[in-house]
Amino acid sequence: MVAEEISINLKKRNIMVFAIVALLIVLVLPTLFRFYAGNSSLIGAESYYHFRAARELLKQGAYNLFDPPDGVPDMSYSPRSYFFSPYHYILVYASSIVSLATASRVVPFLLGVLSFLIFNLILKRFVEEDYKRHVILLLLVLNPAFIYTFTVSNPHSAAIALSLLGFYFFLKEGKHNLVLSVLCFAVVSLFSLFNTLLVILLLLAYVLAKRNMQNRFIVTVFILMMFSLAKRASFYYNYTYAPQANIFGNLFSDLGGMLGFGIFSIVLAVYGVVSNWKSKSKFIYFFIISLLLIVSLFFAGNVSNMYLMFFVAAAAGIGFVKLYEQKWNVLAVKNISVLILVCGLLFSTASYLTRPGLLEPEKEVFESLEWLGSNTFKDGFVLSHYDNGYLISGIARNPVLTDSFSTSDYDQRFFYKVQDSMFYSRKIQTTKQLFGVYNIKYVYITPEMKSGKVWSRPDEGLLFLFTSNSTFKNVYDKDGIEIWEVINTTVE
Repeated sequence: MVAEEISINLKKRNIMVFAIVALLIVLVLPTLFRFYAGNSSLIGAESYYHFRAARELLKQGAYNLFDPPDGVPDMSYSPRSYFFSPYHYILVYASSIVSLATASRVVPFLLGVLSFLIFNLILKRFVEEDYKRHVILLLLVLNPAFIYTFTVSNPHSAAIALSLLGFYFFLKEGKHNLVLSVLCFAVVSLFSLFNTLLVILLLLAYVLAKRNMQNRFIVTVFILMMFSLAKRASFYYNYTYAPQANIFGNLFSDLGGMLGFGIFSIVLAVYGVVSNWKSKSKFIYFFIISLLLIVSLFFAGNVSNMYLMFFVAAAAGIGFVKLYEQKWNVLAVKNISVLILVCGLLFSTASYLTRPGLLEPEKEVFESLEWLGSNTFKDGFVLSHYDNGYLISGIARNPVLTDSFSTSDYDQRFFYKVQDSMFYSRKIQTTKQLFGVYNIKYVYITPEMKSGKVWSRPDEGLLFLFTSNSTFKNVYDKDGIEIWEVINTTVE
């Protein structure tokens, strides 16, 4: 009886309204916090890689999604060409209505709203009770992974929205829906093989669980493989290269992960799986995909969490409802336990909301890079930490020695070692020789680089060599940010 009363009370709550309000809050507040701090730059260095790629498409006049331009050189020293994903074309199309910078903020927001709505429609096929579905949606938007995915400009926001849309059409009867599904998945396959394989695994899991739509599955997979094999694509693209994977840091936002989950969400997800294990035949295949995504954290980094968050939200929502409707001997203990979980979820989300707005570039960095772009020549490369690469090439439009871009068939760790040789050398002749070979014309230094990110002492390596006035000239020094011009690389 108690469980029934609690269930009815939960049903009477208009959770969908809370979910929609939460959706708008989490997708808007990070940007508002950033503007309030006087920072008009895009959120995150990664945003500037995609901003730069879309800008290149505009310059090339290339608007055909299925025929991207080949051999467009990227703005780094290492030989590589731009990889144009469908997301860059979405930015280009949107820039016909608003500026490219505005499109870089609005497009992820709209894709987040679209993903929320489509995921709700998909859940209707699996979860009959509205209140359970709405709890899942609420827990989804409270995930830090969701907030990051749809506030920071990145291609996975588009890949997710298109994958969900394709899956939704796949579930509906009718040949026209199959055509729409295949079209969505065909565009998804243009992102990377990682996205293609994930789509195939999701469709396979559904077909195995429901024991129907086998013919649809075969047709869809055949067309997807044709698209994937017809073009050369990496397994995945990582725009925030991390040489060493930290599984716990990547998985939990409360432990420092920028693109992770709150501890309470994981606890509820585990409880949701364990408490429904007797009915595992209904979800075992999707559970296996979740485990594979967790394993992929070691290879693709926290990018996997952008896709894992839907499985975590579903399991956590089911776990929360199960706990809420569970019969307890002492009702007060139950209410306190539920209250702690709710407060934990809200606190984790609230504490995270300001973090995306604090991502690079800071206001001072943005201003220094605008100065760099307006007051320097573009005939040489800029040396800086690779984390600053996208910012320098995106804002200042200067080519860089290294940045954070990494793919399964491209590895620039050799250039990271070259960069370190330049940073730590105390021999002026060796440094001049390296600068001459790699055509380094400017050195861009941030306070973080002098505080442990590169150097730990004020006279370490290249910092000591800056005293050579015949080789280096300080052209910018403000707010702890320094720009040095290389005026002489002649080896005597």
